[in-house]
Amino acid sequence: MFETLFDYAFGMDSRDAWQLDGEGLKGEVLDLVRVRHELQSRLVLLIVEMFSREVLGGKGFRAIAQWLHGSTNLEIGECSLLVGLARLLMLEPVVADAFHRGDVDALKERQVASFCQHPPKNMTLADVDKARGILLGLASKNIADCDAVRAAIRRIEKQYGKREDGVPVGEDSERNEFYASKGLYGRVTVKGDLDAVNGARLITLLSSLSAPTPEKDGVKDTRTPALRRADGFCELLRRYERAGLGPIEGGVKPHITVTASAKDMTDLKALKDLLPSTEELGFAWTDWVGPISIDTARMLACDCTVTRILLDENGVPLDCGKEARTATVPQRRALAVRDGGCAFPGCGTPSGWCDAHHIVHWGDGGPTDLDNLILLCGHHHRTLHHTEWRVEIGPDRKSVFYPPMSIDPFQQPIGGNSPPTAA
Repeated sequence: MFETLFDYAFGMDSRDAWQLDGEGLKGEVLDLVRVRHELQSRLVLLIVEMFSREVLGGKGFRAIAQWLHGSTNLEIGECSLLVGLARLLMLEPVVADAFHRGDVDALKERQVASFCQHPPKNMTLADVDKARGILLGLASKNIADCDAVRAAIRRIEKQYGKREDGVPVGEDSERNEFYASKGLYGRVTVKGDLDAVNGARLITLLSSLSAPTPEKDGVKDTRTPALRRADGFCELLRRYERAGLGPIEGGVKPHITVTASAKDMTDLKALKDLLPSTEELGFAWTDWVGPISIDTARMLACDCTVTRILLDENGVPLDCGKEARTATVPQRRALAVRDGGCAFPGCGTPSGWCDAHHIVHWGDGGPTDLDNLILLCGHHHRTLHHTEWRVEIGPDRKSVFYPPMSIDPFQQPIGGNSPPTAA
């Protein structure tokens, strides 16, 4: 299939890469870059069309990005970027035309379109049109990068900014952006754009924490400035966490939850022998970034609160319910182990943002114990209460969902989400 696609649809060389000379390699790379943009352009056009139709009605997905994430192996952050790009192009047809022609890539298109949607207050429509043309002209040059486009936008904002417009752009906290997304190997990429005041606050707090710290014998600190800043930021997070100043989320104070098998957490053979039915997974699990090494889990266990949750032979927490309407903190932790977050198939909402849903309603005599509780995000909690979707706990004590007949006339059961540690 792929050979036919490249050979006939795009007329590319069918030889293996090692068979191409230098010019052939460069030529095919450039051709593939062009094809990639054309495919991205087509993908965005299709998503724009999806906005105009009710294509997800009753499917259990609250947004196109969530559907795309649940139907492919794309990360939710990448899906959200694609959908956001489509939304911007719907609002900015001139920028959209430049993007679909291949004049502007997705990153610069996003910059130009975002500025044109949120220009300085005293810019007239004619001024915005002129600025749009100037920015597109700059963004279409091969030598231009995102920093050059951003600098041009800042110059325009400075030229049109007036005191009566309110807060200056550089100090406007409503323009702030912060992104923390999972990347390769479970690492987290952090990007942000802060107003001058909060930016100064961050830099001030990081200043002493990221300063060079020579060893006692006078050896120079060999860390790079970037590594020192990263270490300072991590220390800032640790101090905030230890101070216990964070608000309640999901019924508990903010904390890192690491789930691991007791057998994995010990190196003592005698203790392993006491747990014959316990599986050694070789990794631990966290709510936000997924698997981490056992070594890191053991390091975190040196200074933590340990909650013991006894699992049955299927890896499901045993009953620890009490006669209460809301799930207790131990119950919520046990649910997080079993469900990993929202249990609805394909949903990736972490456990801290979920509700503990009673399968048999409390008012109907349903108990508050693990076999009658399930974690659901707000959207899917509403879905279970206001549509024909049903859920129950199966024989293996894990969640099973049944779609409405309008989606599946046979209502075939669909297994709910379950992290590897509950497998």
